Amino acid sequence: MKKFTTLLLVLFVFTANAQDFDITDVHVKKDNTLDQLIFTIEVAGLAGDSVPTAIGSLDGAPVLGYVFPTTLKSYDVGFDTTSGIVALALTSHPDFDDTPLWDENNDANYANDGIIWHSHWVLLESNTSVAGGLAVKPTTSASVLPPTNPGMPMYMDSPGFDVISKGNKISCNIPLSRINNKDDFKYDGVTALMNVNTSDSTLPLLGVYSVYSIASGDLTLPYNIGNYTCDTLIIDISSTLGIGLINSETVTIYPNPASKEVNVRMSAGFPLGQHEIKIYNTTGSLVYEGAIQNKTMSIPTSSIGKQGTYILNIAETNTENIRGTKKLILY
Repeated sequence: MKKFTTLLLVLFVFTANAQDFDITDVHVKKDNTLDQLIFTIEVAGLAGDSVPTAIGSLDGAPVLGYVFPTTLKSYDVGFDTTSGIVALALTSHPDFDDTPLWDENNDANYANDGIIWHSHWVLLESNTSVAGGLAVKPTTSASVLPPTNPGMPMYMDSPGFDVISKGNKISCNIPLSRINNKDDFKYDGVTALMNVNTSDSTLPLLGVYSVYSIASGDLTLPYNIGNYTCDTLIIDISSTLGIGLINSETVTIYPNPASKEVNVRMSAGFPLGQHEIKIYNTTGSLVYEGAIQNKTMSIPTSSIGKQGTYILNIAETNTENIRGTKKLILY
């Protein structure tokens, strides 16, 4: 029954609100005036507009998340020294509240606002017992958690950082003093469905069951903090099934703006050998052209031109039909 409920939720989210979890951009920028980092995920739809459907039980409870896996160390966010992927998770879950110190809906009740998007630090580890391949790492009697943790036996903290969703963006501001003043780590962006488990000892307490979108395409955490971002093109490609189905594939472009090279990464199902990259300057002159023969490409900025604004097109090789366009800035 639990698996069936999860399947229904996945179908609901993707049928009605898929674009709310299709990542088009992810960035972490430093605010030098306030000495903080601003974590942001942008999507094709409305960020934070979709929330899980309550099932009335903690066991099996769905959790939707906009997640930033990082290369931060566990002790940078208040955990003891241990292995795992430190991730900032912005989550919503109507069946339970795990921020006992915070009243996100401002109604003077600290135990009823799990559905409001809120922030967590979690420590992720590989777990093959769940479909998404990752789970929050369980604690032991020797584990150390920050005093703001929600009291669950896993590496999770509820630090109380404000989450702001507006239009296609969802953001979280974190003072550098709360992460050991680290501003040189790498990161990625992920949207996912997680589920709570309290009845099956072979499954994790909180596991990832469906990964909706990954900014980098393969969770390599390639992005650096700075005033540049990754841009993702969502491209509709006709299915080979012959029944009019459309498959969405992605092309990720980073960094943008770029100073030395532009990296282009295709999603797993992107058809190689059928498309090309064409870059034009502002006068409409073609300055770069290259066939997409591999899942990743690196284009030196010297092959494009001097500092300025350009237009990058993904075009079909045979028809020259443009399937996606992004503005590219060189500096």
